[in-house]
Amino acid sequence: MCRKRFTDGFYVVVPNYAKSAATMISLGSDKILMGYLAELGPIDPQVQVGTIPGQSVPARSFIDGLENIRTKIRDEGDPVNMYVPMLSKIRPEVIAICQRGIEDSKNFAAKWLKQYMLKDDHKQADKVAKWLSEGKEYKSHGKMIDCAEAKDVLKLEAEEINKDSQLWDEIWELYARSVQQLQQTGAAKLFENEHVSLSMNIEPVIGSPPKPPQPQRQAAPPKPE
Repeated sequence: MCRKRFTDGFYVVVPNYAKSAATMISLGSDKILMGYLAELGPIDPQVQVGTIPGQSVPARSFIDGLENIRTKIRDEGDPVNMYVPMLSKIRPEVIAICQRGIEDSKNFAAKWLKQYMLKDDHKQADKVAKWLSEGKEYKSHGKMIDCAEAKDVLKLEAEEINKDSQLWDEIWELYARSVQQLQQTGAAKLFENEHVSLSMNIEPVIGSPPKPPQPQRQAAPPKPE
């Protein structure tokens, strides 16, 4: 959507931090402008483990946990019965969801990097997509990737904004005002353009949602004698 709107060039400004999905948006840009304390992060998908928003764990954790048990049994001789209670809680469909999520994140990053920021180095695009999505090179979802690492290690088009410039003063003021509005209104997201400003609230759901009413089956009429 952003690329269709800004066809002449699409820059992403990161005043503070752009993690996870925000990093994915950044990877689809032409250039990332970063504050002097700004950071990007890995794009490894998270899997929700509870009914309250925020209760999630990295998809890689499910896969690594299963691999650790397999290694303990196969290479270290631990008895299988020792892990039966844990294995009984591992749902195959969750593992499949985790694997697909990691693959989708990697493919998304590689696709947009090859089209724009790393269009002249597809090998580097594949490497960056793999590093950021698989949870092996960057093991923690909260890993900090500053401007220097984004530029020198990942080879992204990243530029640090001069903190003494008027541009930085204006960007930081806008960012601070936006954060203040979110805090005062209790909103979780803020979407703005030159015409409209929209905020989005997230309300936690406690317990299972109510089941829709089931249609009542009517008794068949008696057969005529």
